[in-house]
Amino acid sequence: MKINISVTNQYGYDIAVYPYSNGALPSKEVGKVVAKLGGCGELTIESGESGVVDIPGMGSLVLIFLGEQKLANYHDRFCEQQDDFDLYEQMILVRYKTTELYWRFPTSDESPSLEIRLNDLGTVCFDKTSVGSIRQVSIPELFIPPVFSADPFVEKPQDEA
Repeated sequence: MKINISVTNQYGYDIAVYPYSNGALPSKEVGKVVAKLGGCGELTIESGESGVVDIPGMGSLVLIFLGEQKLANYHDRFCEQQDDFDLYEQMILVRYKTTELYWRFPTSDESPSLEIRLNDLGTVCFDKTSVGSIRQVSIPELFIPPVFSADPFVEKPQDEA
């Protein structure tokens, strides 16, 4: 299954749109430049792959196609009746700075599509999806495990044997 992502750029700078696939470092040479002030571009990603939209001065937006994986904490697990979002099989996670969007959609023969627009301020706007629903979620950027010592450089006394 492939996902088609179209990008419209109203921002005052050219942006780069490129695949980040199969664990290879992204290469802007294989990507596309979407011209400033009205340019359009497209990106296609498959299950297990990702795409990057590089926005000057703002950072990178990453679209990660995770297939049938679910973010367990973001479903109505305890509801008597699940809504359509919980029943959709496929998933894309979109990460941009400290905001994440979770797009779920049904498995089908047709390629789902997503339309993204950058406005004149560089804000990313999700204009339309062909199928499914999108929810905003909050995923931690960094996890710090519990600390067992207030000062990890102080040696603990050893038991005398």
